[in-house]
Amino acid sequence: MRTLWLVGQKFGHFAAVLFLSSLVLAVFLWISPGSPGRPTVTLDLSTAQAGVTEACFERGTCGVLKTLPTATSSLLTIDVSGEDVTREGRYAKEPGPAFVPWFLGSFWAGLIRGDVGISESYQEPAVDVVKRGAVYTLPLVFGTLTVAVVLALLLVALLMWLPWPSLRGAIRWALLLLSITPVFILGYVLQNQGVLPHAITVAVIMACVAILCIGDGNLGEMILQFEGEVRHLRSRDYIHAAGLRGASRPKHMLPGLLLPITSVSAAKVAFLLGSVVIVERLFRVPGLGEASLNAAKDGDALLLLTLTVFITGLVALVALVRDLVEIAIDPRVRKAQEGG
Repeated sequence: MRTLWLVGQKFGHFAAVLFLSSLVLAVFLWISPGSPGRPTVTLDLSTAQAGVTEACFERGTCGVLKTLPTATSSLLTIDVSGEDVTREGRYAKEPGPAFVPWFLGSFWAGLIRGDVGISESYQEPAVDVVKRGAVYTLPLVFGTLTVAVVLALLLVALLMWLPWPSLRGAIRWALLLLSITPVFILGYVLQNQGVLPHAITVAVIMACVAILCIGDGNLGEMILQFEGEVRHLRSRDYIHAAGLRGASRPKHMLPGLLLPITSVSAAKVAFLLGSVVIVERLFRVPGLGEASLNAAKDGDALLLLTLTVFITGLVALVALVRDLVEIAIDPRVRKAQEGG
């Protein structure tokens, strides 16, 4: 029961992170000039009634209609907190939604149904835009993560196997220097020299994975962390005992590396989702990065919020998997919960 309670807590943290992150962004979007609460729908003057219908000229000038346009005048007056504001009737709009109904009733209720509304940037459902972008972005991110982890483990095995300390040091420093190259420089070198075309081809996908794997210190950091974990495991008594029995030390070390691998992977997903924006822009890959840039450029608050929930949920989900792996393989976590 204690273990189930611990797992339930992790799922609760996942849901809280997802909701609170969307709430924070929604508040920022709401107070911005392009707020989703601003009036955008033109008022239908044929059904409007003076003294009853609410109308706005801008977000801060909302109130009850006082006068309607006539045959001789196109002016319209709105009573805004006791002050009359008069302008051309064609500028009158319906009031925008309130924050709570928009955030909870429209966005989150729509998210549960699978339809949050129409994206202003793409003029199609925002959920469909995210789904289409995820088809390109997620293989890039998780493909890069897989390649980087496997490559880092192989390089660590090579470094640990080499008997010459000076050669190990030279290889390590060369890998670290190569790995600190920024993603945008690696992408510029390939794209500017005409090595790769602006098209979705196997060569482009492989180049994107290679750039994300090597650039921004991703591979170098993994090598340093995995090498430290391997050195720590090699000093453990059960690994020495396995070696004395003639058993394979790497085989006994792999379970101990599972938790560090999941921890590093969970931390790297967020960085890769940031770097993929540059790569997708350079090679014109229509992924989530491209959608995010278009949404920010066009002030598409609904698409920005949908993208935030999806990306935050993805990062939080990877962290949740890491926590569940830790609960499953590390008895100290379960004992700590039972002791608490």
